[in-house]
Amino acid sequence: MTTFSKKQQYTASASTVWGLIGDFYSVESWMPGIAGTVADTGRRTRTLTLHDGGRLVERLLDEGKRFHHYRFDDPGPLPVRDFTARITVVEEGPDRSAIEWTGSFEPVPGVLGDEAAAGVGGFYQACLDRITALLGT
Repeated sequence: MTTFSKKQQYTASASTVWGLIGDFYSVESWMPGIAGTVADTGRRTRTLTLHDGGRLVERLLDEGKRFHHYRFDDPGPLPVRDFTARITVVEEGPDRSAIEWTGSFEPVPGVLGDEAAAGVGGFYQACLDRITALLGT
């Protein structure tokens, strides 16, 4: 199993950060490369359409105060399988918080784990940087 872990701090409260990213079914405003999201709340899935037309399906496994645990039902064009991740917003003090994003997956045959981890990690870092820009911090 290949794993990744990202953490980024913000000069904004945890409730402010969660207010931006906390809707599982609406990520196109803060996730680069996403053209649209189709929600199926009954199945607890979201289908993400990428700007290049690719699609992937994510299923919400668990949620709580300021976290989502999800998996890819269909990774679409991504070279991974058995992908699960957890995104959490952590309070670090008054007007200080952090996003902790962890995950694990198996690379598809023919793709090295390090290469897949670098690609996945790069995408998640781009998401964290976009959140920084949106918060103006």
